[in-house]
Amino acid sequence: MNQKVKSLKQTAQNKTWVSFLHQNHPYSLLHWSIGGTESVQKDVWLLQDEMTFETKEFDKLESAIVWISENMNDITDVL
Repeated sequence: MNQKVKSLKQTAQNKTWVSFLHQNHPYSLLHWSIGGTESVQKDVWLLQDEMTFETKEFDKLESAIVWISENMNDITDVL
């Protein structure tokens, strides 16, 4: 796991969300515990593309970090 991904994981663990750039494209990784218009209880991590608002859902932070490290190897900034 490279240093940027480690920083991303540590920030997400401490703040429950983190924003970062992948190929100069903004993303956010955030913990979501309540969702929907009827306050449906959820316990997931969302990876959100901040330009299109598309999301990918993960059951655990570790699953999200593994996916990011395998699919987003050009992280330039952790915000």
